[in-house]
Amino acid sequence: MVRAACHCTAVRLEISELPDWVLDCSCTLCRRYGAIWSYPAAGTVKIVSGPEATEVYLWGDRWLAFHRCKECGCVMYMEAVEEKPPYIYGINARMIPTLDPKSVRLRQKDNGHTGWF
Repeated sequence: MVRAACHCTAVRLEISELPDWVLDCSCTLCRRYGAIWSYPAAGTVKIVSGPEATEVYLWGDRWLAFHRCKECGCVMYMEAVEEKPPYIYGINARMIPTLDPKSVRLRQKDNGHTGWF
């Protein structure tokens, strides 16, 4: 079991395993968040504490809800809201303290059409 938490630990998650790869997205939102995303299989993430401690930002087409801690502001995860039932779609891998970024493959996607990747 892998644990993830925001800075103040009000929001804590458990994930079944460490990711093999993470995504560095250059869209206007992810670039500002500074997140690298892992995409666990549906149903493999458990919210241990803090669903009430998050606030949600719905962006663009409003099918992804970005959850951040109300206390410390860390962006924790994104939820696929239009799925029935909704499920955690992506985890900000920077919130996993045991993840060494050098140990996973980094994929870069130019969703911001910047030409950087």
